[in-house]
Amino acid sequence: EQIVVGDGAMGTYIYKKGIPLHKCYDELNLTHPHLIGLIHKEYVDAGAEMIETNTFTSNRAKLKRFDLEGKVREINRRGAEIAREAAGEEILVAGSVGPIGEHKGEGPDLSPEERFDIFAEQAEALRDGGCDLIILETFVDLEEMKSALKAVKERSALPVICQFTFTAELMTYSGISGDQVIRELESAGADVVGANCGRGPTETLRAIEKIAGMTALKVSAFPNSGLPEYVNGRYMYLSTPDYLATMAMRMVNSGANLVGGCCGTTPDDIRAIAQKLRGTRPLPRRMTATVVEVLEEKPAKVKKRRQSFIDLIGKTTVVCVELDPP
Repeated sequence: EQIVVGDGAMGTYIYKKGIPLHKCYDELNLTHPHLIGLIHKEYVDAGAEMIETNTFTSNRAKLKRFDLEGKVREINRRGAEIAREAAGEEILVAGSVGPIGEHKGEGPDLSPEERFDIFAEQAEALRDGGCDLIILETFVDLEEMKSALKAVKERSALPVICQFTFTAELMTYSGISGDQVIRELESAGADVVGANCGRGPTETLRAIEKIAGMTALKVSAFPNSGLPEYVNGRYMYLSTPDYLATMAMRMVNSGANLVGGCCGTTPDDIRAIAQKLRGTRPLPRRMTATVVEVLEEKPAKVKKRRQSFIDLIGKTTVVCVELDPP
């Protein structure tokens, strides 16, 4: 019946508050609960109708690097309680769950059972802390997302938002199409599907335009505040609140039901989005059919490899150029 406004960044906003990067931001739920509660309150006052817990990396594998793997339940439950206190009864609290990261070589190789247990442990603590729903966000691996979704569904009765970080072509970083991702998440029981993080509002808008035509599920959009620039020793996001609000309206017009912000966004951005979307209702969806072309299998032709610049190394001067994005 209405568009729901989410909150903005937690990690980059904690950094903006002066907490150095080498600290475990999840542990702040225990050591600096007032700071986390203050950030939640800023987003609520800005107009957020759903806020996320400070638990994005509060799983056993991620916390192990800080020797905190024994405090998974305590950190997650306290994170949910802090958000609940700031939200009151009217604002929704979403338990934030991020990927383990093993697909990037950041963590140990895990069996499906181990991966399930890691997500289940976190989901149970968030449930017990008072969350209204769970948001699985910034995932890039479909199997890992499905494992997390299965764990949440089996260990709670909470609705689940599933958000991927897609490439500009709506592909996962392992080469799976967005269409396949949405279809499999629908089958696995996702309640909301969407996109978050990425390279900024324009990329997220393009993803939402495609996703909304693929599914009848509710759709969520949490874009980054563009790409950061290094200014006076800090990484700064230079997109303006007005621009993000305009893009948020375009996402709603493309089919989004829930809009918030990811990395770099602040309460000022959420305030602008909330004001822009006030009174806005979801628009009817235009579903698009997926056409699958079946090709007759033919013997592969062996192509002669074209000479590349690697063949020139040591024989001539090779010049490489790296361009910064605008």
